[in-house]
Amino acid sequence: MRLSRRQLLAGASASMFLPRLGWADTAERLSPRALAVGDVHGKGATFWARGRAEGTLEVEYANNPEFRHAKRIHGPLASADTDFTARVSVKQRWHRDRVYWRARTGPMEEWMLGSFLPPSRGRNVRFAWGGDTCGQGWGIDEARGGLRIYDDIRQQKPDFLVHLGDLVYADNPMKSEVSLADGTTWRNLLTPEVSKVSETLDELRGRFRYNFIDDNFRACHAEVPIVNLWDDHETRNNWWPGQVFDDPRYTLREADTLSGRARQAFREYTPIGADTIYRKIAYGPLLDLFVLDTRSYRGANSAGRDKEYGPGAYWLGPVQRDWVKKELARSRAAWKIVACDMPLGIASPDGKAAWDNACNGPGEAMGRELEIADILSHLRREGVRDVAWITADLHYAAATRYEPSRAVFKDFDPFWEFLAGPLHAGTFNPHALDDTFGPRCEWVSLTERIAGANPPSEGMQWYGIVEIDAASRALTVRFHDGRGRQVHQMTVLPSPG
Repeated sequence: MRLSRRQLLAGASASMFLPRLGWADTAERLSPRALAVGDVHGKGATFWARGRAEGTLEVEYANNPEFRHAKRIHGPLASADTDFTARVSVKQRWHRDRVYWRARTGPMEEWMLGSFLPPSRGRNVRFAWGGDTCGQGWGIDEARGGLRIYDDIRQQKPDFLVHLGDLVYADNPMKSEVSLADGTTWRNLLTPEVSKVSETLDELRGRFRYNFIDDNFRACHAEVPIVNLWDDHETRNNWWPGQVFDDPRYTLREADTLSGRARQAFREYTPIGADTIYRKIAYGPLLDLFVLDTRSYRGANSAGRDKEYGPGAYWLGPVQRDWVKKELARSRAAWKIVACDMPLGIASPDGKAAWDNACNGPGEAMGRELEIADILSHLRREGVRDVAWITADLHYAAATRYEPSRAVFKDFDPFWEFLAGPLHAGTFNPHALDDTFGPRCEWVSLTERIAGANPPSEGMQWYGIVEIDAASRALTVRFHDGRGRQVHQMTVLPSPG
């Protein structure tokens, strides 16, 4: 295989970061080949691949591993202009059988193999969720198994994985070594792009590319379909549109420019099948998944005291807010799951006088809470039942019940919100609850306070599994920790009738 001049230079400059590898191995390893399928639904999917040389994306899929009678499709060009990535969406009514697929970016490359089980009437739906990968400087330590939680998720054999954002931490540089409290040393595999804050498009691409260096991450994406959304760290902590930030680590201070580059890198490295990050994935009669985007359309982070809805109170923005209201009301799926990067009623402060999520402290609905109140009261008026939220961002796991009987704002039906993560990042203590929508924590993964930003090696990482029973339509939620152990399970029954 011939490497481009750009790849050779990247390998040469990276040799100082990976001295244990030979030069050729370094160049190839830092340019990983990978594939993934995303947004799988009853009538199609989006295939994605990354190669090492310029070429047209080729995809074949069949219902047998020998690829007899396979269908072949051609996607766009994978080139240096897209960091050798490409994706293509297909419309296809899947059969019940497992789908075997393969991809390559050019006829001179070997096929990369993947498979997935499509949605099927009469079969349980089972998916995983979590967020937050390679945060707080915790990268790939190969001696500790790398991003091994992705192997745990793969072995659970979920129908798909919802990654709820902070897929990379572009604002968290990694160090080669970190001394741990137990006397051992965490040793990060480093590349030039993860060793500083990411500002250029190539640096941001390098952040996403870094995850695919890990064997666990690549294998999980080859076997488990992915649903991606983003949060803040793909760009910079707690950013909002129009922000000009003061951070001496950056030469670029305009969030709009930086987030535009981050969005391009994010879309190049994820198999999203829609033009917008917010979208609906109809996964058969048991599940409609509603994916939200709380970053792209929000107003500035503030104290959130607006009493009237306007730009200062935007979190989803009016277009996305109206879209999710309409689509939730139209859904006829047994369960409507809303995938949101941040929780609704668990406080997430941005400094001392502002908030990063929809919360703004105890009391009546104001600021961004006006959007949430509008959505929740709309669902009650329209009689939309069996809605649950999955979320991440706070680096611990919890099951939270929202009840109007203990809320300040009362015009809504009770619902559950399930929090998971981090998948591979520092662990933090539980946050305070905001009484506006009456949340009560029914289970939490941490019962004692910790120092904060604890490393993944301590096992305090959490992902969730949701399973919807095809016969009873009961929804069972299981939480697993970073050592593969199930730590909590609960079942929610569907509404009567």
